[in-house]
Amino acid sequence: MLDAVVIAMAKLGYGHVKLAIAETGWPNGCDYNQIGGNVHNAAIYNRNLAARMAKNPGTPVRPGAKMPVFVFSLYNEDLKPGPGTERHWGLYYANGTAVYEIDLTGRRPLGSYPPLPAPENNTPYKGPIWCVLSAAASNKLNETAVGNALSYACGQGNGTCDAIQPGKTCYTPNTTAAHASYAFNSYWQQFEKTGATCYFNNLAEQTIKDPSHGSCRFPSSSGSP
Repeated sequence: MLDAVVIAMAKLGYGHVKLAIAETGWPNGCDYNQIGGNVHNAAIYNRNLAARMAKNPGTPVRPGAKMPVFVFSLYNEDLKPGPGTERHWGLYYANGTAVYEIDLTGRRPLGSYPPLPAPENNTPYKGPIWCVLSAAASNKLNETAVGNALSYACGQGNGTCDAIQPGKTCYTPNTTAAHASYAFNSYWQQFEKTGATCYFNNLAEQTIKDPSHGSCRFPSSSGSP
């Protein structure tokens, strides 16, 4: 791909312009319905990237060329919206601790690193998935924020929150947290295929544990496309 750019620039008279890779990396985590985002794969990718680029391999058209490479990213962006991978590209967690050991100079022998956790999501997860109020949001409930997200979810789609209306099957327990979990899930199940994510301003998370209770049934989606 880099050489395609080099050749195209050369045809325009700019064949000697230096190139840099502005962004490359691998996610260290992801949602259940995503594949391959884990610490093992991220460490292997970035460690090998550093080791390779330390040798200044260049490209077939420009062998041995020094080329700056920028790893995306330094920190996990835990408040970034979108799918789970969007929040898991960092070399460090948001609290400043390392996700895994890495020598960005590329001089550390790859065999000297400690063992990595085994990858658990390199194949598609095929079981049911739900979207609920996250444990963190539930443990430290912000009634205003969760209430706003609940109102948004209920305002979308057709009959999204019918089951949590008074007298309906999911009305009890009559709490903001319980109603939010149902609303988040109902919304996500309806709109996931059109781009909706289980995020809700960092208030929601995916789960593979069925949140249904009593006669209240939460619809689910399959993990594989």
